[in-house]
Amino acid sequence: MKLKNITILLPVYLFGLLLSFSSCKKWLDVDPKTQVKEAKQFSTRQGYVDALFGIYQSAAEISNYGGQLSYRFLDILAQRYENKSATNTLIGKTARYIYTDSEVQTAISVIFNSQYKIVSQANFILKNIDNSEGVLDDNTLNIIKGEALAMRAYIHFDLARLFSERYDNGANAGKPSVAYLKSFTVTPQTRLTLGEVIANCEADLKEAESLLSSNQEIDQIVGNQGSTNADLFLQYRQNHMNYWAVKALLARLYLYKGDKPNALKYSKEVIQSTKFKFITSAEINVDAGSTASDLTFTSEHIFSIYVSSLKARADDVFKNTTTTGETTDLWSTRAKLDATYQASLVGYGTDVRRPGASKSLWNEIASTTVYTKKYWSDAPTNVKQRLIPLIKLSEMYYIAAEASATIQEGISYLNVVRTNRLIPELPAPATQAAFDTEIQFEYRKDFYAEGQLWFYYKRMNVLTLPDGISNPMTTAKYVFPIPNDELEFGLAGN
Repeated sequence: MKLKNITILLPVYLFGLLLSFSSCKKWLDVDPKTQVKEAKQFSTRQGYVDALFGIYQSAAEISNYGGQLSYRFLDILAQRYENKSATNTLIGKTARYIYTDSEVQTAISVIFNSQYKIVSQANFILKNIDNSEGVLDDNTLNIIKGEALAMRAYIHFDLARLFSERYDNGANAGKPSVAYLKSFTVTPQTRLTLGEVIANCEADLKEAESLLSSNQEIDQIVGNQGSTNADLFLQYRQNHMNYWAVKALLARLYLYKGDKPNALKYSKEVIQSTKFKFITSAEINVDAGSTASDLTFTSEHIFSIYVSSLKARADDVFKNTTTTGETTDLWSTRAKLDATYQASLVGYGTDVRRPGASKSLWNEIASTTVYTKKYWSDAPTNVKQRLIPLIKLSEMYYIAAEASATIQEGISYLNVVRTNRLIPELPAPATQAAFDTEIQFEYRKDFYAEGQLWFYYKRMNVLTLPDGISNPMTTAKYVFPIPNDELEFGLAGN
């Protein structure tokens, strides 16, 4: 059966490409106002750098990882929040997977188009990067090309996970997925099979891994919020698809495919790099007004995005002073959070992630209204308060646990995270099902308001979601419909 052609209307020029990443400068002042001619854009090193930073700015939009694909849409689908009782609100309809509703369809369409906007920006760079002789030195070329390829793979992988059936160890590899755009073109592109999309992601990531291998350092945000590198382009490497982020994404992709040996290999490489470390209880500071606060545990970020407007967004949905949450707020209850963090079990009361911890990450207005403080951003100079994690160290341990040859080996990886979260180690479960249950609990605990739980539920084909309002789950509920329009790109709201 011939797959439907998806017409993507790409702009001949990119929408004013970004600024300086850390200082959040205004869009480039170009001629004409919102268009940058290629010859001018790529005539200097800074032009390439600005184009690359433009990718990350787009990723930080609220329609992408700066909202919908982290703490908003995906975590609503994963049944994280309690403002879903009303059936006539967007949140209520989303939590019930009513993809036929026009408001839900619009939200999905905006996500889809916003994702492909990032792909177009990556392809715009890749179209010009090999003609950069005399403009870029080899190291800069390799980094920019590697990051553009890696982001192209990252986006297509998420599109495939959202708009396709789960891979199911290859059983659904031949099912229709999304178009994989490799060129900056207005030519209609045909949807590929899921297996073909994943193969393209893998190829882009392997090339990116090779290109980025010359720069394996991670320039982390240090205590004084500064950087150790004088070159802005090489600062804050955790906020780029850096070398280790590529390996981490390969680990995620191989586990998705069911290729456990490679998933284990890549997750262990990231773990053993020692570039990332778990936060200690002494280092945790939950005072959002302090420049020392670190509510997302940034030393654990393998890849995160900088969101300059995160305070306004977080205040809108995660801050309230009344005992009843507003209809657009995102909150939970103490009882449901206690169930998530297994607070009734002996030794679990010290979990640094749970409400009631000595340094709590939660704002508990009432037992029925509890908000995460993870994205509270009340210290203007605290760069760490503007970050949303997309890949974290804990996930590498969870992947290694699931991909290990034996449960005994796997539990050793899971226990590393548990001990760093100050909860007891577990003995090896007697069955694989029991082990899977423990891993699921850890995903629920560690990725609150980060969007990763939905992908886990879908990959594992979880039929009964904890706190679910529309159980049992079905394939139709797990698969986003391809938008009905011709998927014309437009600027997503910020």
